[in-house]
Amino acid sequence: MIKRTSCEEFLEMLASKAPVPGGGGASALVGATGTALASMVANLTIGKAKYAEYQDEIIDISKKAEVLRETLLGLIKKDIEVFEPLSKAYSLPKETDEQKKHK
Repeated sequence: MIKRTSCEEFLEMLASKAPVPGGGGASALVGATGTALASMVANLTIGKAKYAEYQDEIIDISKKAEVLRETLLGLIKKDIEVFEPLSKAYSLPKETDEQKKHK
């Protein structure tokens, strides 16, 4: 679900009262954006005669950036999966009826 959400929709969800997405998902999105920019620079550099001696390194960086971007995108979903139950736990009563009786 979240992986196919537009940037605008994601930001609307992030700005809402909803517990997810939250800071973890937002951080992962920023990281994925950074790795996408690294990929862009690599792709603009690959095949340029001026950087021919660095082609192997640039291609390697490009591949690593793509893997990292996909990993970070997956972490947005993972953050939602693990935080949602926690946010529900926060709304549970702090004490049981039995504990309240013994006060």
